[in-house]
Amino acid sequence: MILFHTYHQHFTKENFAEIFQRTVKKHGRMATAIYHEDQVWTFGDLDAYSNKVANHLISCGLKRGDVIFMLMQPSAAYLGIWLGALKAGITPGLLNYNLRNASLTRSLDELDAKAIVVGNRLKNAFVEIDGEAKYPNGMFWYVDEASSRPESAFSNEASSAGTWNQAIAKSSWAPPPKLSRINGRERVAYLYTSGTTGFPKAAIITTPRFIYMTSGTRYGFGIRASDIIYISVPLHHTLGLICGVGQLMLHGTCLAIRSKFSASQFWDDCIKYNCTVVQYIGELCRFLLAQPPKPTDTMHRVRLAYGNGLRKETWIQFQNRFKVPEIGELFGATESNTSIVNCDQTVGAIGFIPLCMRSSYPIYIIKMNETADEPIRDPVTGLCIECGPNEVGQIIGRINENNPSRSYDGYLNRDDSEKKILRNVFKQGDQWFASGDLLYYDELGYLFFSDRVGDTFRWHGENVSTSEVEAVLMKEFPDTGINVYGVLVPGTEGRAGMAAFEVDFKSMSTDQEQVMVGKIYSSTEKALPPYARPQFLRLCEHFEMTNL
Repeated sequence: MILFHTYHQHFTKENFAEIFQRTVKKHGRMATAIYHEDQVWTFGDLDAYSNKVANHLISCGLKRGDVIFMLMQPSAAYLGIWLGALKAGITPGLLNYNLRNASLTRSLDELDAKAIVVGNRLKNAFVEIDGEAKYPNGMFWYVDEASSRPESAFSNEASSAGTWNQAIAKSSWAPPPKLSRINGRERVAYLYTSGTTGFPKAAIITTPRFIYMTSGTRYGFGIRASDIIYISVPLHHTLGLICGVGQLMLHGTCLAIRSKFSASQFWDDCIKYNCTVVQYIGELCRFLLAQPPKPTDTMHRVRLAYGNGLRKETWIQFQNRFKVPEIGELFGATESNTSIVNCDQTVGAIGFIPLCMRSSYPIYIIKMNETADEPIRDPVTGLCIECGPNEVGQIIGRINENNPSRSYDGYLNRDDSEKKILRNVFKQGDQWFASGDLLYYDELGYLFFSDRVGDTFRWHGENVSTSEVEAVLMKEFPDTGINVYGVLVPGTEGRAGMAAFEVDFKSMSTDQEQVMVGKIYSSTEKALPPYARPQFLRLCEHFEMTNL
C-alpha cells in the first residue's frame, strides 16, 4: 500500500489540493479534523479556511512556484495557512520558531520568499531583526491563532485581531482556481535541517516524498482513520508535519495539536481529546518520566506512541509506567531517502530489514574511516566495503530518480545536495545518499543507532550546527581558538554542547575568567536558540590537533 499510494501520485501527477479534496469527500465535511486548545475544526472548516488563504495570497499577486515563509507555533490556523498556500501553488518555507537574531536572519536569507506570516507570539523575534524591512511591499502579516477560529472559515466579518485575520475575513471561502497537473514532484514545503555539516539548510519536500513517508508511517505502525493523534512536537520538522499532519491530510485521521510541549499537561490533554496515538522524540519521553507520578499516567486511551530517538532504557521505563502497548520507532533524515520503521516492538531497534530483502530495499551500512569521516574503500577496486553484523558504519540509500521512493530531492542549494551523494559505491557509476548516521545491524537484520559523523549533533530533539555556534563565539572572541562539539551526558538523549576555548591561563585572572564567561553567556543567549547554546565550557592552554 505504501508503494501504491506513492506510485499512484507519481503517475497521475495529482497535486496536494486534489489529494486533500479526496480526503474531505471520503470523510465528510462535518467530521472532526483538528482539536486545538478549545477549538474544534471540521474538515469543512479547514477546507473553507484554506480556500480563504489561497484566494488572499492570489489577490496579493503571489503565483504558482512562489515561496511564503511561516514563522508560527503549531495551531489549527497553521495547518490552514500551509494548506491554503499549497492550494494556490505556493510553497511554504517552515521556519523554526525557536530561532532568533542571526540564526533567524540566516534562515530568511536562504529562500527568496515573497511574503511571510508571523504568529503574534513571535512578532518580537521578527521585529528584532527588522524583518518588516525585508518585505517593503507590505507582504508580511501577523496572525492571531487564538482568533483564527473555525467559525471564521465561513465569515466575512471584519476582525481587529491582527493584520492576517483582517485580510482573511475579507477573502472568499469559495475554492480557488484549480491547479493544472503539470509536475508530479511539486514542492509542498521547505524544512530546515543542518544535516551533518554546516549551517541549517532548506531541504526540499516534494509531494511523492510526503506521501511515501506518511504512508510508511501509517501502514508500518497501523494508524487508523478512527485514531486521534496527539501532536506536541514542532510542525517545522518531518515528524510533526509529514508523519503527523500527513495522517490528517492524506488519510483523514483526526489530530489534537498543542502549540508547545508541556510535560505536566501531556496526559491530561490525551484524556481531554480521547487521543489513541501520540508522537514523541526521545527527550520528550524522558521529560514525561521525570514528572511526579499521578493517576492520569494510566487513565488515557493511548495505544501507540511513535517517533524517533528513544533509547532502550527509556523505552522500557516509558511502557512500564504509562502502559502504552505499542512503540513505533522510525528513522529517516529530512532530506534523505533512507527511511526505516520498527514495526514489531523490538526494544531499542530503529528498524528492521530482513537480510533476504536487501536487494528490493537498497539500504546498506558501509565501513567508515573514523578519523576522516570518509568511507573506507577497497584498495584494489576503489569501491566501498559493506559492514558485517554488529559492525558500526554509515547507513546509505541508493538513489534512483525513476523511482519515487528512492529519489533524492536534497536541498535548495544544489552544492549542499551534491555533498551528500556518494558515487562508485558498489559499482562504477552508482549513486547513494550518505546519511551521516552511524548504525549497525544484528544477525537478524534489526538496526540500531550508534552515533553521527560530521560537525552536527542532536540535543533536545534538534540538530545543532557546531559551525553556527562557533561563528557566534568567534565574533565575540576573534583572537581565541574555539572548538564546539557534543558530549554524552548520562541520563539524557543525544549530546550536549561543549565549547572549548584556547586561552593562556598564566596571564588570565579570575576576574577576566568571569568576564569571559559572562560574554559567552550573553552572546549565545542573544544569538542562538536554547537547544544550540553550549551547556559546558572548557578552557584549555592548547588544543590537541589530529594529523590527517
